[in-house]
Amino acid sequence: MEQLGYFDELTADDLKAMAAATGPKVTIFLPTAPPQHQPQDTATRVKSLVKEARQKLVNAGVPESDAKDMLASFDAIATDAPFLRQQGESLALFAARGLNLVYRLGVPVSEYTHVAEHFVLRPMSETLTKSHAFYILGVSRNQVRLLDATKDSVVQLDLGDIVPESFEDVTDTDDRQATLQNRSGGGNGTMFHGHGGAADNQESEITRYLHKVGDSLGDLLGRARSQPLVMAGVSENVATLKASSSYPVVAEDFISGNPDASSNRDLQKAGWDVVRPRFASNDDAAYNRFADVSGTGLGETQPDLIREAAVAGRVDTLFINPSLNASDGTGDVNTAILHTKLNSGDIVIISDGRVDDVAALMRY
Repeated sequence: MEQLGYFDELTADDLKAMAAATGPKVTIFLPTAPPQHQPQDTATRVKSLVKEARQKLVNAGVPESDAKDMLASFDAIATDAPFLRQQGESLALFAARGLNLVYRLGVPVSEYTHVAEHFVLRPMSETLTKSHAFYILGVSRNQVRLLDATKDSVVQLDLGDIVPESFEDVTDTDDRQATLQNRSGGGNGTMFHGHGGAADNQESEITRYLHKVGDSLGDLLGRARSQPLVMAGVSENVATLKASSSYPVVAEDFISGNPDASSNRDLQKAGWDVVRPRFASNDDAAYNRFADVSGTGLGETQPDLIREAAVAGRVDTLFINPSLNASDGTGDVNTAILHTKLNSGDIVIISDGRVDDVAALMRY
């Protein structure tokens, strides 16, 4: 199963644990994508950055034994060869008393070590924009592939005996042989007779296959989802799949041609080109809602007020300017990111200058 890299999701339970953590908090970011970092180089850098973080904890007044205990689990990363080989673009480590979290990320980050009363989430904020996730369904006679993708990542999903894996999974060989009884003709070929002839029957079987794939999508993915799905296949197959799909959000445009010739990475890139205008339009619409109420208390740009609102669960959408690096500003923005996600708010990346630092659309 091919994927662009190995990626770990920051779960709701992780968010709760981070929000509940007390005392000094450690954040470490490290690029891990080749050719910048090979596994052994990553191990060396992890050791160095953990050592640096330990010293920063001591400098912040944490007893040396406590600082060592806080980061002890990270020392094991440097000797975990399989983990070191299975990396994405970067690595994020978070620690507090009784808490150690490790994430492989699909976005590049700069090397960074920080000890403060807050975790640093801004460099990985793009990975928290779940509204930019999409599916890709590639269908040919030979195989069905269902991919879960973002701009930076793609993972092939298990069809779980719910969606057919190929044409052969749907075709009933015994019925086909009974229907397509063959007899020798006058020449060297084989003649077929039966219900409409071989060509009509095969077309009917292919149509049944495509209908089965389309109709089972909702059973696998859910029938009330908003994550768009991009289809990949020859145009006549895609038309049939769209007509029979039980999944509610299928992109109008599709990836044309036999998907068997494309890798998961190829399909991810082509799929992103299809959905990017949709996501941009959604982000623009969200920002326009903010702009309409800016200055009224429902649209805020002051980081400390946004932090307070996020902690109270009032932030509906948090807009982040990605050009500012991790060290810019105080913990207000990072705390706002954490609590916006914790309270089921959305994060939108605005990189065209409309947002100087951070902005928030309030629920109330």
